[in-house]
Amino acid sequence: MRIKYTMFLLAAILAACTNEPLPETIVEEAPESYTLVVTATKGNDDTTKALSLDDKTLNATWKAGEMVQVYSVEGEGSEEAESSDPVGTLSAQGSGATATLKGKFLEGYTPTVGAKLRLKFNDKPDYTTQEGTLEYIATHCDFALAEITVGAVDAGTVTATAPASFENQQAVVKFALKKQDGTALNVTSLTVKYASSTYDVTLATPASDIFVAIPGKSNKTVTLTATSADGNFSYEKADITFEKGKYYAIGVKMTRIPTLGDLYYSDGTFSWTLEDGKTPIGVIAYVGTDAFTENGVTLRDGTTTLQSHGLVLCLKNTTDPVKWRKNPSEGGPANVIVFSSNAQVNDRDDLLRTTDVSGYTNTKFLTEQTDAESNYPAAYQSWNYSVLTAPATTTGWFMPSIQQWVKMLTGLGGMNESDITWKVWKDPSLTSIHNLEAVMEKAGARGAAYDGMSDGNRNYWSSSESNAGFATSLAVYPTNSNGQQGMYIAGFTKGNSWNYYVRPVLAF
Repeated sequence: MRIKYTMFLLAAILAACTNEPLPETIVEEAPESYTLVVTATKGNDDTTKALSLDDKTLNATWKAGEMVQVYSVEGEGSEEAESSDPVGTLSAQGSGATATLKGKFLEGYTPTVGAKLRLKFNDKPDYTTQEGTLEYIATHCDFALAEITVGAVDAGTVTATAPASFENQQAVVKFALKKQDGTALNVTSLTVKYASSTYDVTLATPASDIFVAIPGKSNKTVTLTATSADGNFSYEKADITFEKGKYYAIGVKMTRIPTLGDLYYSDGTFSWTLEDGKTPIGVIAYVGTDAFTENGVTLRDGTTTLQSHGLVLCLKNTTDPVKWRKNPSEGGPANVIVFSSNAQVNDRDDLLRTTDVSGYTNTKFLTEQTDAESNYPAAYQSWNYSVLTAPATTTGWFMPSIQQWVKMLTGLGGMNESDITWKVWKDPSLTSIHNLEAVMEKAGARGAAYDGMSDGNRNYWSSSESNAGFATSLAVYPTNSNGQQGMYIAGFTKGNSWNYYVRPVLAF
């Protein structure tokens, strides 16, 4: 039952609703055939078939054929029970602010004096997915209730003891989205989290004014997450009340949040496109607050705990290719497992696990070993890389674990997790690698602003071990070599004669 919403002022929030009482219910039919007729008022706009906004008042009108379900109610208070199925159905006989609702009780139900009936407009609303318009809310989300009590039954005529008054069960909220500078933020999607429920809004055309139907609750936290052409934005506020039957218009200044594909700068800021006067050092290749983004690790200053947002893949390699570890025959450390045995990677399950995945911890451990610069050159070079300066508010550069490589390939790279394998060539067109490179192009020219990752056949070390003599590496082969093309993840000899690249990352 759509009704008229009127203005209620509370700070910057507009809200309220009036419900016009309905006349008594009257039936004129032969005995044992009961027809329920209700005159119902929605609002004062008789030209619109849906919800419409008039300044600060939200109006609604009946549309011919709209249905109202009738349920019987037994008992009182905690003992009250509603019939599982409707006992009758009403339909609007015309359009306008006022319409006659008419329909029969179902066969088998006989109204009696004192019987309580519950009227429901749109009795099965779906709030979870919406389209951000009043038209959509009117059709799919506009849920209203009214109750009447049968006062008399005489020869097929049913009379209620009092007029029916419908009450909407949801608030209608217009979120006017803005950037921090106050300009309108046009978005393609909006996710609203409120009172442990989530409402996903997908817009056919980008817009800044988004209408959302939200079941009424009091003093709950509302969280908004929006996607626009300029990246992702968020907003959160506690102790928000959305009362059912009221209309709210709220201006929201949203904060830009890290977005896959953002350029990341030496000052710790990020943006979708290159900003003048700033030095890009990497691209945001994974977003999260989990172990993969080093959430909770103690940073290099020894005092700060990282509250992470994501991983930044450096625009450049550290130096020329190097060994993971110096060969024992050259005076390097013996073939032993540097990390705990459960940190080894030997199959696909290990590649996708969520423990022992900290490249920061691995790299830090290696650099603390004796003669680290000589014995563990890959880790040492990534830990001490300074050509592109990492912000002090981050972990600084380190050599990613192989699981972090996987997260970047399936994050910004767009690779399907099902294609992540151990010792099997995948992604022959190197689409995921080219996706990473395409974002790096925003920083400037290839070779100058960034190093291409597909410039010939090459491997990139991870900080993960495969066993005592092998470390895990990501092989990127854009050209055929003995029938090999695409990507390949496996263990490679730590100190073999082939030196591999190091591409550092940081967590922020």
